[in-house]
Amino acid sequence: MRITEPVAARHQITAVQMRVLRAGGPVLRFDAPILDDGRLSPVQVVTNLFGTQERVAAGLGLTLDQIPNLGDFLAGLRAPSPVEGMRDALSRWPVLKAALRTHAKVLRKAPVQQVVSETPDLTSLPVQTCWPGDVGPLMTWPVVLTRPHGTIAADVARYNAGVYRAQVLGRDRVILRWLAHRGGAAHHRSWARLNQPMPVAVVLGADPATLLSAALPLPETVSELAFSGVLRGARTELVLARTVPLLVPAHAEMVLEGWVSPSETAPEGPFGDHTGYYNAVEPFPVMQVTAVTHRREPLYLSTSTGRPPDEPSVIGEVFNDLALPVIRQQIPEVRDLWLPPAACSYRIAVVSIDKRYPGQARRVMMALWGMLPQFSYTKLVIVVDADIDPRNWDDIAWALATRMDPFRDVLTIDRTPMDYLDFASPIEGLAGKMGIDATTKIGSETGRDWGQVMAMSPEADSFAEALLARIGSAA
Repeated sequence: MRITEPVAARHQITAVQMRVLRAGGPVLRFDAPILDDGRLSPVQVVTNLFGTQERVAAGLGLTLDQIPNLGDFLAGLRAPSPVEGMRDALSRWPVLKAALRTHAKVLRKAPVQQVVSETPDLTSLPVQTCWPGDVGPLMTWPVVLTRPHGTIAADVARYNAGVYRAQVLGRDRVILRWLAHRGGAAHHRSWARLNQPMPVAVVLGADPATLLSAALPLPETVSELAFSGVLRGARTELVLARTVPLLVPAHAEMVLEGWVSPSETAPEGPFGDHTGYYNAVEPFPVMQVTAVTHRREPLYLSTSTGRPPDEPSVIGEVFNDLALPVIRQQIPEVRDLWLPPAACSYRIAVVSIDKRYPGQARRVMMALWGMLPQFSYTKLVIVVDADIDPRNWDDIAWALATRMDPFRDVLTIDRTPMDYLDFASPIEGLAGKMGIDATTKIGSETGRDWGQVMAMSPEADSFAEALLARIGSAA
């Protein structure tokens, strides 16, 4: 949907996008964004690109029903099974073909460098100030490219691509907010140890394959830039940046090039976050922008984050299904797992299992918390049986009400890692976790006979279905 009337980058674009997203509406293109100084920006804004699960799947080159297949592929990347015989090798040809596409192609000229400015002015871009309590303009969909010290620009396999928010400080300075456990922060430490600035490229308006690859839970040994070729169905095309020794996506809308100081930081925030609260002000590294390159008529891809639903939570719903095969590799009894978007996409997990022995639900809780870094911030795990739909709150409530004793079936742990944005935690970065066993109790878990679940006979169900079909009942 093209919006031709002027809309302010301060608050108004966010207000429009959030209403459209919650209604399941279309991608939005703002043709006349208003800058903070009242000028109309020459750059148009695109938001709500990933506002529905169907569009997220499309960005992965798939339909929603194909998402589990990609999940199986990602699981195979983490723990590939051995090839057994020629027939098995041939059955894996699509995977092998996709792997061949991951080798990047380097171009001499590229659309992203149709215009090059080595005197950048970031204040002329329609960067949103999303919420009334935000300290200033914030780039919300940047793909930040880094490489570790000791590598060269051609070492694309060593690159990290991460989606880190970037606060605009002025005409040619931004703050990059990467947490200590993220790849960009690790690369920065490798340069800072030698007191050297690190080359960085901030890609604005990356194609969906690149942007989603940067957000996928890929193994550390898999390059996000290379993997985007698997999603795209074609080799990733890159071009050498103009002022820093990095390769950048050739078909992006815009790239900020520059250097991050080994030591200089600036206070970042506050900004509205995915939790629905403003985050605290903290120091993060400063990037000195040396050039801005872009297409002749670039589009500025943006979003806004807040209490779900927002675009990251919609992406999280799709990535939930992508993660299932990886989880089942480690915990085979898992049938399904749901991370409710309303719980910030990771704070609560509901998991259904094929239960076979006493204590199994607690083992699954501990395995989830320790298996993937993403689950280290999950504060509540509810385990249910395979006959319960873990994505249905009514089913979950029934299991809690009829299969859980608050004293026996609740496990609590103190002082475990927690997202510092969780203001409920008593100590920043450390908090408790709770597991609730809402499964049927078997063996030594109970000293009394368990009730029998009521169910209609299959014959009676079939009779009712046939009868109502004959008389045309909507039931």
